[in-house]
Amino acid sequence: MLKINTENWTSAHFYSAPLRAFVSLGAAPLELSDKLEVEIQYLVTLTDKDYQELFQSIHLDLNEALSLLNEKYGHWELQDANNKTDGDGCTSCAAH
Repeated sequence: MLKINTENWTSAHFYSAPLRAFVSLGAAPLELSDKLEVEIQYLVTLTDKDYQELFQSIHLDLNEALSLLNEKYGHWELQDANNKTDGDGCTSCAAH
């Protein structure tokens, strides 16, 4: 079974019409003492076909986010924009 991993997470998502599940990068401000810093977050997101968010969880570790994504949605079809097939073009999701 194909999985989303540390090599393809920025270009791949799981697809089950009309839903999509993927990991994206996020950030949140952190106030530590007198310094303002940024916390990097990995967001496991489920959207509908119009990319309206239906579910999202926040993870501080990429591997943790990928594990959840693969566990919950890994039985869906994997689509990876880096592995386009003939005929992919501007009107196909694979082109983005």
